[in-house]
Amino acid sequence: MGEALMMGIDAGTSHVRALVFEIDGTLMAEGSSEPHVTRPRPGWASTDAEELWRACLKSIRNATAKVKQPDRIRSIAVASVGEAAAPIDKNGNSLYPMIAWYDCRTEPQAQWLKEQIGEERLFERTGLNLYPIFGLCKQLWIRDNEPEVFRKVESWLNTADFLAWKLCGVRATDYSLASRTFGLDIRRLEYADDLLDQVGIPQSWYQTLVPSGTYLGRVLPEVSQYTGLDRGCVVSSGGHDHFVGALIAGSFKEGTLINSMGTAEAVTLFLEKPLSGKVFGKKGYAQGVIVLEKPYYYLVGGLFTSGGAVQWFHHLTEDRHTHKELIHAAEKLPVGSNGVLFLPHLRVGSPPNPAEISRGAFLGLGTDTDHAVLYRAMLEGMACDVRMVIEGMMQHPDIPTVKKIKCFGGESRNHLYMQIKASVMNRTLTKLDMTEAVSLGAAILGGIGAGTFRNLEEALASLNVGSETFKPSKSWSSLYQTHYDKIYNGAWNQIRPLTQRLLNVYPPARLDQ
Repeated sequence: MGEALMMGIDAGTSHVRALVFEIDGTLMAEGSSEPHVTRPRPGWASTDAEELWRACLKSIRNATAKVKQPDRIRSIAVASVGEAAAPIDKNGNSLYPMIAWYDCRTEPQAQWLKEQIGEERLFERTGLNLYPIFGLCKQLWIRDNEPEVFRKVESWLNTADFLAWKLCGVRATDYSLASRTFGLDIRRLEYADDLLDQVGIPQSWYQTLVPSGTYLGRVLPEVSQYTGLDRGCVVSSGGHDHFVGALIAGSFKEGTLINSMGTAEAVTLFLEKPLSGKVFGKKGYAQGVIVLEKPYYYLVGGLFTSGGAVQWFHHLTEDRHTHKELIHAAEKLPVGSNGVLFLPHLRVGSPPNPAEISRGAFLGLGTDTDHAVLYRAMLEGMACDVRMVIEGMMQHPDIPTVKKIKCFGGESRNHLYMQIKASVMNRTLTKLDMTEAVSLGAAILGGIGAGTFRNLEEALASLNVGSETFKPSKSWSSLYQTHYDKIYNGAWNQIRPLTQRLLNVYPPARLDQ
């Protein structure tokens, strides 16, 4: 048997990917599968839990088949989206499709929580702003709309917890996933039983809390037989995808801000302790914690549609142009995209303007507007929104000065977007050669649980990660400063009254696809 390999599972918005890494982070093999997403109504989206599991098995098998000595894969862990979960009955059966993290059906339940508990109390106890995406809102929706299902629920398994359970037969959850439920008291690092009791959700639904990188068990015989993984392969606890990736990227160092760029775009800053402040939560920022050898608290904001907006554009244009062609055409255009402005709120608004009624918009269209203009306007709008998120974050008095901004994720491979973003922010950005940071982070956590690494520090020291810097263009930055100050910064406030009137006539669910 040769040197140990590590497998990390990335269960994202639209895919399940299994990647195999060497100890230094070198990618050895990968497999991917896309479970079907059901959209029974406008604004609804869900995935069958068993189909998700089959997609996971397929991805693992495809990756394992590419490794000459699969018994070298000694460990595995899962990182996933944080707000989708499977309700499980006492016999281990899934009771209802997993409601997607971005599903909008739970807005009435969020409003009910606001009335019953209040935004300020929720933020102070759980660190979460009152978005309808979080786990408790989904649980309440099942209570209100599927009472027979509600009565049968024994366990509520977040996506990564569900897949880890199917891999090894052990039910547990890490703190970063629990942080996205409204059920965790982030200061006491235990479940907020009084809040759960108040809204009628049994604490027994929630799993035992364990640090990320905790040994759970070994792969089950049937999993080993189907996938090719060795029976001795260790399964460990993972965590929420954005924060697993951010931690592995070294964002726990003071003054380092991490920009995770995927379907959604997260801006994460790690802190010594949770922040207080009644107003801050209302601005759309969230807090949480990921625990390894110690708690790492974080503050996060971001865009709900970043890479998702680009995917939407490709779908809208029926993929007439490749991503490379779009970038090449957009590079030839001037700053400001010939006067076209894009507001990237295709789901809900971003902090510090988190209004649920916010919607995306193009302004300044003309007969000369083509696909390249629209595409560049999208990149500029997304970059301006990220700047707004960061500037809103910096308004809290306890936030340390940002010295470095590190970027990773699929959208960081777009060099034009990176250059626009650096110029819009007028900051140097460091792009890590960690496009697969989430799966690598999961693999590292698996390695810690299996004893390959003693701790996070040793794991990070073993990695061989390159980087690329993007410096702001002086000529672009000057123009973008005007663009941001005079146009983008006030765009939402000016558009908001019209949007409100529009939604009064056409309910939000009809517009949210």
